[in-house]
Amino acid sequence: RDHHTSQDVSFSNIMSGPIEQNSSGGPTSPPENPPEITTQEEQEALASIQQVIGDDDSDDGNDDGDDDDDDDEEEDFLAELPPCIRGRVDQLKELNVKRDDFMEGYLKERAALEQKYHALCQPLFEQRKVIINGEGDKEENQPTDDEPENENEESTGIPEFWNVAMSNIETIDDLVTERDAECLNFLEDITCQDLPSGLGFTLNFHFKPNPYFSNSLLTKRYDVPNLMLVDDEPILKNVTGCEIDWKDPDMCLMHRVVSKKQRNKKGQIRQVKKKERTESFFHFFSPPKLPELADIDEEEAEAIEEAFDHDYDVAQQFRSHIVPKAVLWFTGEAMHDALDGVFAEGEDT
Repeated sequence: RDHHTSQDVSFSNIMSGPIEQNSSGGPTSPPENPPEITTQEEQEALASIQQVIGDDDSDDGNDDGDDDDDDDEEEDFLAELPPCIRGRVDQLKELNVKRDDFMEGYLKERAALEQKYHALCQPLFEQRKVIINGEGDKEENQPTDDEPENENEESTGIPEFWNVAMSNIETIDDLVTERDAECLNFLEDITCQDLPSGLGFTLNFHFKPNPYFSNSLLTKRYDVPNLMLVDDEPILKNVTGCEIDWKDPDMCLMHRVVSKKQRNKKGQIRQVKKKERTESFFHFFSPPKLPELADIDEEEAEAIEEAFDHDYDVAQQFRSHIVPKAVLWFTGEAMHDALDGVFAEGEDT
């Protein structure tokens, strides 16, 4: 089982735009010769700040404020400060704009670096796919003189490779039913492609022809504007799944058709078929919906955020663990390494 700490996820229907700059296209330089202040001025400034904070505390019981009120309060706060202090606050804001400019460049360079090394690893992942699916077995696994031929007749590739690897991560294994496992035996590869911008990623599940659905590829895309900022809480801008084309209602793993007796107004009884949801890993490709936040209460919002949190955790298990280190999860070595890490952290504390 995995023991990795999951990340909480924030989600929003509307994301902020790019980092703002001044009209010249670059950060504003700090004003030259900022005003000096005397000890007396410092004391007066401190008294003004304390007075403003005191006024803010007295309004804590007011719960009907909105974003506009918050902006007004910020302006009121700054207006209460002495000019010498406001000048220094402005200088701090300008420094923060410069820092944002640096971070924007960092994110672009990091995204390019991620793409470079993903390209270097791609041939290795392609070779992994060949070995797993036995595409090179005919040349490599010819029986030797000491080995009977019949022992090799049904040995092709590594059967159930992805199924076994996924079962060793609890977050994923909890989603997989027995019927899912039979279908996942047709899984031939799992890949992950970060967006060129570095602002998200797409998981790709490649399937052999199978009796369940006609798709050869199932995808799940995550738009995460702060993906490269590893210390930040992930902010989901959008999650996009895909439609699964089930070949037959009886082969659908996400729902089942049940017949129920229903009495009409005339008292006659008839059979009515209804579709009921069943537990299945394949619901992963139908992500939670983002409602208008104004239409839901706090309890519903918390439930939706928890659903997105779990969904993103599952995605990260694939992106950060299964895809890059599949063989170690297949053998269980990665699971043992994770447990060793947990025990080591416990000893340190």
